[in-house]
Amino acid sequence: MTARPCVDVPLPAFADLTIEQVRGKACVACGQVLSAGAVYRGPVLGYEGAMLLDADVWSCPRPAVGR
Repeated sequence: MTARPCVDVPLPAFADLTIEQVRGKACVACGQVLSAGAVYRGPVLGYEGAMLLDADVWSCPRPAVGR
């Protein structure tokens, strides 16, 4: 059994994100620093009282398929 690609992992709750993930500098699934080819996953929403918090999150690209 192989691990799921980061782009297929469900998005976490806003409260579970690290500051690097909130800033779009780390993968939302595995936490690795992102480089070229990062995949936009969409916004993650949360609330602090009445204040809406959101972050646009990214993940590692899909693994390359063998030749």
